Amino acid sequence: MEIEAALERLGVSGPMRPDLASLRKLHHAWATVVPYENLDIQLGRPLPLAPEALADKIISRRRGGFCYELNHAFALLLGAIGFEVSIIEGAVDRELRGESAWRNHMPLLVTADGEQWLTDVGLMDGFLLPIRLRPGAHVEGRMTYSLEYLDDEVWRLHHRPDGAFTTCDLRSRPLAIEDFTEACDWRATAPESMFVQTLLVARTAVDEAAILRSRTLTRTGPAIPGGKQHRVLADADEFAAVLAEEFTLPLTDLDVPALWDRALHQHEQWLADRSIGS
Repeated sequence: MEIEAALERLGVSGPMRPDLASLRKLHHAWATVVPYENLDIQLGRPLPLAPEALADKIISRRRGGFCYELNHAFALLLGAIGFEVSIIEGAVDRELRGESAWRNHMPLLVTADGEQWLTDVGLMDGFLLPIRLRPGAHVEGRMTYSLEYLDDEVWRLHHRPDGAFTTCDLRSRPLAIEDFTEACDWRATAPESMFVQTLLVARTAVDEAAILRSRTLTRTGPAIPGGKQHRVLADADEFAAVLAEEFTLPLTDLDVPALWDRALHQHEQWLADRSIGS
C-alpha cells in the first residue's frame, strides 16, 4: 500500500504518524470517501484479498468493496504508516443468528496512544471514528453507538437504532487474513449469500447514511427529515447517476446495464416475496 497514493485517494494531507490524531483523521476520511459496495460480486468477478489487488481496486481504480476488502486494505495502510494493527473476527447480529455468525465480519483493533481502538471501515453504515475498546457510549454528532464487554475476550458493539444491523460481536484475539478466506469466498459466491442475492452500496456521513439495496435508495439518520427516506430508482439512467454522484463510483469500471438488470430482478423478487408474506 503506497501511502501517498492512498492519502490522495482519501483527500488527506500528510504526514501521518502512528498516533490517535492520525488514526482518527484516516478513519473518518476512509469511512466517508470509500464506499461500501458489492458490485464485483453482483457481476461475478473474482474478489482477491491480496494487497496489490486491493490497492489497484480501491486506490487506483477508486472503487469500494465489502468488509473483508475494506478493512484489509485499511489495515495495510495503517501498517505502512507504522500502526500496530490486529485483524479480529466479528459476528454481525450473533444474538439472532447464533455462533455460525462468527467471521461474517472482519473488524480491526489498532493500538494508538497506548490504548486499543476498535477500527472498522467496512460496516456498511458504521461509525466514522475509532472507538476506544472500553465499555460505554460512543457519540458522533447526533448518532450514538456503544460497546459492551460480554466475556472471554468478546465485546458487543450496539449499532444506532436506525442502522443496517443491530449488534456486532467482536472477539479480540488476533487472526490473519487467511483465516477469513473461506468466509469471504462463501459470501462472494454462494447463491444463499445475501451479498449474491442483493446489490448493496452504502456511504456514511455526519448524522446520516445512505444505502442502495437493489433499486431502493434509503437515507437514515437525524439529518434526514423524519429520520428515514426511501426512493425507488426509476430507470437505468437514474441508477447510474446515483452510483456516480451519491456514491462516487467510476462507471467506466462497471457494467452498469448488467447491474441494473440484477437490481430490477432482485426488486421484483422482493415484491413477490413480500406479497406472499402478506
